Amino acid sequence: MNKLLLFAAIFISTVSQAQIFRLTYNASVCPSPLNATTGVYLYAGASTTSPGAAPNYFADVNQLNLYPLYQTQTGVWEICFNPYQIFKDFNGTLMPANATIYSFTINFRDAASSLFTGTCSNGAITINNPMTNPQSSSTNIAHGTVVTTCNVGLADINSIINSISTSANPVNATTTFGINVSGRSKVSVDFYNILGTKVYSLVTNKDLTGYNEYTWNGTDNNGNLLANGCYFYRFIVNDKIISTNKIILSR
Repeated sequence: MNKLLLFAAIFISTVSQAQIFRLTYNASVCPSPLNATTGVYLYAGASTTSPGAAPNYFADVNQLNLYPLYQTQTGVWEICFNPYQIFKDFNGTLMPANATIYSFTINFRDAASSLFTGTCSNGAITINNPMTNPQSSSTNIAHGTVVTTCNVGLADINSIINSISTSANPVNATTTFGINVSGRSKVSVDFYNILGTKVYSLVTNKDLTGYNEYTWNGTDNNGNLLANGCYFYRFIVNDKIISTNKIILSR
């Protein structure tokens, strides 16, 4: 019985110390250009000194477009992250894992690095007690919660640094590929038919950073329309295959 109680206590303690923070941003609340943007990125600081104090750790504010949010519905964007793995001081040192985070100072920006938040003019939102009892200064615009795992299709930040997505699959006219890469990387996206023959290159060893979009209309490298059917595209970053995915042409 004592062992069972000890296990239960350890389990409850582990759950209560979850470190994944799920942040939700509603870009449609105010007339921000982020309402219709194709990419929203986190721009944030954290205070470990006192509630509402100036941030002393930052989410890599000098590295543009590193932390993309995912659009989960019209005008609503979300991101999950472990603050102890992304917030660093001015020397580039990670926040200590045992540090108390009193508040987050949250902004969001577009791919051009223009800042927008609740006031649509650089006004930051404060989230106090983010890892214990999150309280947002503008709940209708941005709020958060601590979760043990990142759900509703959101991935932990460590696994979404390099990602590719499509706006339409099957494709009956065109589809847009959203490519996100960490830092500056060499990226290739190649298409193959079911026989393994390369039929199209969307991006070839291109130097990219942050979020990028490319449109494909179902043509091959010669501009000819490919036959309806199943194809595969391979996403490569710095000569490493990140993923191979299926796409259907159906006109």
